[in-house]
Amino acid sequence: MKSWKKFMDEGDYQDFLERCLTVGRDTGERFVRRTNADYCPQYAIDKGLLIQFLEASQPDEMAALAKLYKARRDQTIFAAFNAQCVGKGGSRIATLKHGIGFPGGHKLKLFYPPPVSVNQKTIAKEWEKNVFSVAREVWVSDAERVDHVLFVNGIAIATVEMKCEASGQNFHDAIRQYRYERSPETRIFRFKAGALVHFAMDLNEVWMTTHLDGAATTFIPFNKGRGSGIDAGSGNDAVKGHYSTEYMWEEILTRRTLSEIISRFVFVEKKERKDPKTRRKYIVESVIFPRYHQLDCVRKILADVRENGTANNYLIMHSAGSGKTNTIAWLAHRLSTLHDARGENIIDTAIVVTDRVVVDQQLQKAILSLDHETGEICTLDEKKTSKDLAAAINSGTKIIATTIQKFPYIVDEVRGHGESRFAVIIDEAHSSTSGRN
Repeated sequence: MKSWKKFMDEGDYQDFLERCLTVGRDTGERFVRRTNADYCPQYAIDKGLLIQFLEASQPDEMAALAKLYKARRDQTIFAAFNAQCVGKGGSRIATLKHGIGFPGGHKLKLFYPPPVSVNQKTIAKEWEKNVFSVAREVWVSDAERVDHVLFVNGIAIATVEMKCEASGQNFHDAIRQYRYERSPETRIFRFKAGALVHFAMDLNEVWMTTHLDGAATTFIPFNKGRGSGIDAGSGNDAVKGHYSTEYMWEEILTRRTLSEIISRFVFVEKKERKDPKTRRKYIVESVIFPRYHQLDCVRKILADVRENGTANNYLIMHSAGSGKTNTIAWLAHRLSTLHDARGENIIDTAIVVTDRVVVDQQLQKAILSLDHETGEICTLDEKKTSKDLAAAINSGTKIIATTIQKFPYIVDEVRGHGESRFAVIIDEAHSSTSGRN
């Protein structure tokens, strides 16, 4: 859909985004248009669309549950979904990824991830069953109305507050709205149990948060960056004939990108902290959603490796505080499952190398936090030796995190891997790439 149009107010912008998502795309990419009447504030879901998806994608399980629960089937499903989202250790992202279980071994999948290989034809067909939808002007509580809510299979995954400079407001006003006019207790805004991300957006910039906390809510930029080289800065470039935020509806709010973010990026991070007064340790949780530059970095490297193989070197420049550790973790996971156009595996093992004496705890936890099968990841902390590194390489472990100091001792033990292909991700490359290392 042609994006250049002079918006007179916020309503024009809202209408434009909705049309871009629902009618301005090829049929297979279109979102379904839903309304406020379809939304259930109690669970932050679209009940009708969720049941519609489940019956179309898993008819046998739904029939079995109907026999088991009779007229209470649908309400039982909603309650089970809610219990897993709000229960101890639960979250909406984990529930989306892993589904919900019932007595008798019955299980419902709530989301199908996209395939990683052209050979995964069954997975590709399942992924096509997902239904993405958008509802505009949604009353998420009796006192709170949100400009847009995005759903997958009837489950709310994102909210968007939009502002238009022509009417005298910008993204700062949207952020202020989230901080002071949105309750963290409202179901869709509830941390971990509500939508995965909340966007504050005008015609020039986009900011996001995953945790509403009143006035203490922290928003971070979800922008592409402006300029290049020494002239680079924050924000987005002006694009002649288009709006600077066009990438949101063209690149981000698409079936493919949102599916990748849900299945391969978003995770709940747990960090241990210590109370300075009592010295007691406690756990702080965060929902980690990729920023634009992180998503862009991973996708560009994957595309280049897919096209050119494993012979090239790349330099990723991350400024302080911009999420380097998570970019490394996401990149390692994605490279370890990367396939070429014929569906063949490109990389046998991804090795994350740090020049610290001890593998960074944050890096270890970030790598381990992403979904993986047992035995796929080996993080070599201070308790592990060079022999453990050799064993991990020789056994074909998909992701290994280690220190550079362990390598000199195992050169002879891993000589048999001349035909293997490795992705080596070097943390702190500026201090790790002396000639000897």
